[in-house]
Parts: sequence; C-alpha cells; structure tokens
Amino acid sequence: MNERAIRAHRAAPAAPSRTPRRALPHTSPRMRAVARAPAALVARERRATIRSNRARRDARVDATNERENATSSPITRRGIINAASLALAAPLAIDAAHDLGFITGDEDLPADLPAVGANEAVAVFAGGCFWCMTAPFETLDGVRAVTSGFIGGDVARPRYRDVGSGKTGHVESVRVVYDAAKTSYEKLLSVYWRQIDATRDDGQFVDAGKQYRPVIWAMDDAQKRAAEKSKEELERANVFGAPIKVEVVDASGMTFWPAERYHQDYYLKNPNRYRFYRAVSGRDEYIASVWGIERSS
Repeated sequence: MNERAIRAHRAAPAAPSRTPRRALPHTSPRMRAVARAPAALVARERRATIRSNRARRDARVDATNERENATSSPITRRGIINAASLALAAPLAIDAAHDLGFITGDEDLPADLPAVGANEAVAVFAGGCFWCMTAPFETLDGVRAVTSGFIGGDVARPRYRDVGSGKTGHVESVRVVYDAAKTSYEKLLSVYWRQIDATRDDGQFVDAGKQYRPVIWAMDDAQKRAAEKSKEELERANVFGAPIKVEVVDASGMTFWPAERYHQDYYLKNPNRYRFYRAVSGRDEYIASVWGIERSS
C-alpha cells in the first residue's frame, strides 16, 4: 500500500462498533419473537395471552368449587323440608282456583244431600274448617254419611267463596246422618268437643272469621237439651281452662246447604293436601294439649 493510500485509510471514519443486542426479558421464545414483530401482531398475541390467562384462572376456580362441593352435602334437611312443603302446598293453589272460580267443572257443583232413612237422625256441627270435621265423625260406627256445607245464613244456595267472604251469615259446618240404634247424639257431642277450641267465637285455629266459629246446631229440643247439658258439664270441669263460647242454636227451621263436590270427603280425595293443611293449622297440637290425645284421623 503506497503512502497516499495509507493516508486515505487513516482519514476514513472508523466503522462503528457493533453493540450486541440486549437479551429480551421474555423467557418464552414465542414472546421474544412477538417483541420483534409488527405492532398489529403484538396486539393480537397479547389478546391471546389474556384469553389464556383467563382460561387458567377459570379452571382454578372450577377446581376449587369441585373440591368444596365434594366436602359438603348437596342436600340439607332444611332443603328437603322446604321442597316437601312446596310440593304439598302448591296443590292447595288448585283448590283456591276452584274457590275463586278460575277452574270450573262437575266438581264445582253443589254435592247431593244424602236422604235420611226411617231409623236415622241428623246432627249438624260447626268446628272451623269442615275438611277437618269430616273424618272424626265419618269413622264412627253408626254414622252413614257426613256432608260438608253451610248453615245459618240468609242467602240461598251459597258458594264456598261467598261464605268465605263472611258476608252471607253462613257458617262452615258438617251434617251427620247416623243410625240412632248404633250410636247416640251424646256420643257425637263427645267427639265434637274433642275437635275444637271451645274458647273462641271468632274462628278456629288458622281460620279467622265468624264463618268459622264453633256452633252446635240443634235439630230439635232433645238435641238442644243434650248439647246445653254437655256444655255445662265441661264448664264445671274447666276442661278448656277458659269460658266456653260455643253457641247452641235452634236450627230446626234452617236449611243446610251442601258445599261443592270437591270439598266432600276431602281427607280421602286429597290425603297429602289434607295432612299438610291440618299440620300447619295447629289443630292437633291444641287437641293434644287439652285432651292429652292425638287425633284419630
């Protein structure tokens, strides 16, 4: 190299030293590639990463829930009770629909009133809900028929929803047709007193209103005397712990109106609904507290 070439070489600027690229902080090779990619690709990859992280988080939450469910009972006693209550209470809405006239049919027609034979007699009692007053009499030897219905009002052919309003003057009652040779009116009275709260005249148990008050409807003078005598005996014995408010009414000139067919023998037609209603009414607890016995039906 001649002297002129040497001087030219020395005058040329030195080539810049190549600084080694600093290692990217990402540990994943895929992410290092993303760091060198265009901005659109970077954004797309970031969204994919976010979705992946969310998926892992959701998987952890699901696993935790599964462990917790595995260590706890999925069915509780309260849950069973609530479900059973709903299952039994819901059908009562069907009866309410009948009562309100939303459902109509043959069952909504008044029941036929059983005829009375030559050797038979009639007794009529009111003790609150007539569903609960049917079985105690119907299961007695000598009783042929028990009909749920209404008496004491001033409206002909009343319907259940009308009586329930308290505006007709009627009282929910049961009409008992019995063979006087096999059972007596006094026996019927004994059964009657054991079904009611005799200290109330404004309803019975959960059913409030004069249309549910307890009444003994005497069909003749003999029944009236027997009813008043039994009432006096119970008052002297202070069986109920308070004055007896049950009326004894001369009903010899009154008309007993049968209720709709779906109310008849309710405890037989709808046993589950009947037991549910009876259980929540408090009737059986009261009977046991006064008489020390459980109901028979």
